Amino acid sequence: MAMFLCICGAHASEYAINGTITGVPVGDILEAYREQGFPLAWSSNLVPGTLLVLSEPSQSEPMAILAEVLQPHGLELKQADGIFLVVRATTEALPADRGSLLVIVRDQNARLITAPISLDVRPALPDPDDLGDGVYQYREARPGRYVLAISGPGFEPVLRTVRIRPATAITIHARLESEPAELETLTVSTSRYVLFSNSQFFIDQRAIQNLPDIGDDPIRSVHRLPGTAAGGWSARSHFRGGEENETAIYLNGLQLLDPFHVRDFHNIFSSIDARTIAGVEAYTGGFPAIYGDRMSGMLLLQSQKPEKPRRHELGISVFNTSLLTSGYSQTGKIDWLFSARRSNLELVLDKQKHGEPSYDDLFAELGINLSPRTRITINAQRANDGVLVITENTSEEQEYSSSDTLNQNFWVQVENQWTPLLYSQTVVSSSSFSNERDAVANDPTQLLGHVIDHRKFDILGLRQDWGYEASDKHFLKWGWEFRHTEARYRYLAQAEYFDFYLAYPGVPDDLERNVSANPRGEGYTLYFSDRWQISPDTTLETGLRWDKQTWLGPASGDQFSPRLNLLHTLSEHTELRLTWGSYYQSQGIHELQVEDGVEHFFPDQQADHLIAGIHFRLPADYSLRLEAFNKDYSDLRPRFENLLDPLPLIAELEPDRVRIAPQSATSRGLELTLEHDSNGSLNWWASYTWSKVSDRIEGHDELRNWDQRHSLQAGLAWQPGDWEIGLAVKLHSGWPTTLAVLIGDDEENYQLVFDPRNDDNLNTFFNLDARLARVWDFENSRLTAFFEISNLSNRKNECCVDYDIESDDEDNDFLERSVDHWLGATPAIGVLWEF
Repeated sequence: MAMFLCICGAHASEYAINGTITGVPVGDILEAYREQGFPLAWSSNLVPGTLLVLSEPSQSEPMAILAEVLQPHGLELKQADGIFLVVRATTEALPADRGSLLVIVRDQNARLITAPISLDVRPALPDPDDLGDGVYQYREARPGRYVLAISGPGFEPVLRTVRIRPATAITIHARLESEPAELETLTVSTSRYVLFSNSQFFIDQRAIQNLPDIGDDPIRSVHRLPGTAAGGWSARSHFRGGEENETAIYLNGLQLLDPFHVRDFHNIFSSIDARTIAGVEAYTGGFPAIYGDRMSGMLLLQSQKPEKPRRHELGISVFNTSLLTSGYSQTGKIDWLFSARRSNLELVLDKQKHGEPSYDDLFAELGINLSPRTRITINAQRANDGVLVITENTSEEQEYSSSDTLNQNFWVQVENQWTPLLYSQTVVSSSSFSNERDAVANDPTQLLGHVIDHRKFDILGLRQDWGYEASDKHFLKWGWEFRHTEARYRYLAQAEYFDFYLAYPGVPDDLERNVSANPRGEGYTLYFSDRWQISPDTTLETGLRWDKQTWLGPASGDQFSPRLNLLHTLSEHTELRLTWGSYYQSQGIHELQVEDGVEHFFPDQQADHLIAGIHFRLPADYSLRLEAFNKDYSDLRPRFENLLDPLPLIAELEPDRVRIAPQSATSRGLELTLEHDSNGSLNWWASYTWSKVSDRIEGHDELRNWDQRHSLQAGLAWQPGDWEIGLAVKLHSGWPTTLAVLIGDDEENYQLVFDPRNDDNLNTFFNLDARLARVWDFENSRLTAFFEISNLSNRKNECCVDYDIESDDEDNDFLERSVDHWLGATPAIGVLWEF
């Protein structure tokens, strides 16, 4: 047995002299195996120090040896989710009125945590048995729903909710993230929100999963943030008056290029599966110097880390069918996540009336822990659309658009902890995007048109970020990025206008555009930030960022963006934050406005942010947050909008298409948010925003189309037993619109004359969304069925205006104004099986 003892290691080596293990404490043998990497767990009550090996094992395999050592004492090994538990061989069945709970706690690298762990259960349970590193067991617990708080020194605490059932053994897994230096994680910036996908709440701790959102979309979840404007179709949103393209979206350190499905019909869904996401960090303004080239906001998404050695999901709903699998190796050195979704909309919609909006997407992540200080993550994402949209199915007014889109991203992320004080993150990426759109308008009474639009983009990137904790009061961050970009545009449009469409101002008899472009160039970035705790109550963060893009040609310039953030703690429960900064945004190589006849890029735009916020932590789990913001735009490039209808199928051919060229713009507002987060079964929040956003055009202020003077949002998440109930309310002032009058005395010289742009309003917008889900927990799986409905009250929220000429009974012509609406009551059902 000398060979066996050498394998066992230090604890048993002292017995190797005798060449026998008879008389060695069983616990020492188990500990020796555990040190060699075998995931063993046992209770000292079950294996006391007085328990000795009674005879020499005859087997040679490690697990067989242990079985022989344990068998004379009435013990055996039982495998549970990658852990081998030492249990009684004649274990009696659990009492009919009791259950058991096994808790397995690992670190972010999937290793069992060796540090002492604190478990706080509400309602209280007797202290658990400590089975060894990161493994704890509650025996014969009363059935019921429990909230378990898990924490340990050097780790961020987590909450887990579990339902213990009679005569059932339940296992839960927890992954604790290391707690970085306190100064590094301190939130200095204003306008930052953290949303977690697998929880019930919204602001600062919880969101997405249990609140109703069309398509269970993590990008749509930010529509509920204060200061956000969004319509009923698109997954995109406007942050504090900015355009939709003023927000960047990052996934695992890579900025994604247009991550949306059905992009040629208002980006209805994002191409990111909510079940793969651990959380969304959102900046609606005032983001730090590490992020740039955007004037309004940032959405930072991180994928979910596996919590079990093997975990699988199958889901089906009216929106899509999904598959997800994740896990990690026995040693924790490798972990993985794979997700695939396919659209079901083409199966549930009437193809003759709506077309075939078909899409699918994939996401894969492979993590390799080379050492405790080095981790490599390989990521791949692919989204594919083959969409046919029909808005008019009659042969007299047929209008359709087909679109084929392929969006692919591949990137490798390397994280290095060089020393306890110095770390780096490197991202090497390759992204490609192609889109082919073919659209036809066939209305002989007003418009005959055809569009062929082919685009392709390729981006190679290299980014590196560094962090250094100079002292417990001083943290430095710096980095750089290089991007090589290429694009190809082929655009052709032809249109003829008739009758009333010719009454619109500036509409020609016919239109023809033929644009080809092949821009290419490089983008460069450098940034540096310094976070300094200048007193026990005050922390200051300064930053400077430099960007340059060569594809802009003569319009390219150096963009220097200074940033300043101040956090001052007024009292134990009150924090004040101030933010000032300049934010530049270049025209992306994928944003050339060829559809409107523009063949060149415009210079970069600028927005200056000034934000002040105060946060009160109130008794009884309440918190109150107040923020005031002012955003001044300058050097804005012209944009093209449809004056009356924001939802056209072929926007560039519509007669209400206008060019807007503001000299500047201003957005200002006040946001007030009240939150109740009890970490229990009932949570709610409510926010009110007053804001105004306007363009300065030829000396006059004109409201932007998405201005909403007053906005109220509220949400509630309730978990009574096995049920989950979510409600969300959105109420805001009606969208601005433009009125028109008809002048002229016959059809030959009619002219449509518009009042000042956006000088009127549509009706007040009100939306009530609801979600009801039921969960069934089985021994090794979970089944969730849900029903949700958007716009539960079937409110007719006005979205779009159309003008036409009609005749009365006496053949007198008059101008008819008709109004269309956002989606009415829209139900959805689905099931999710986790196993």
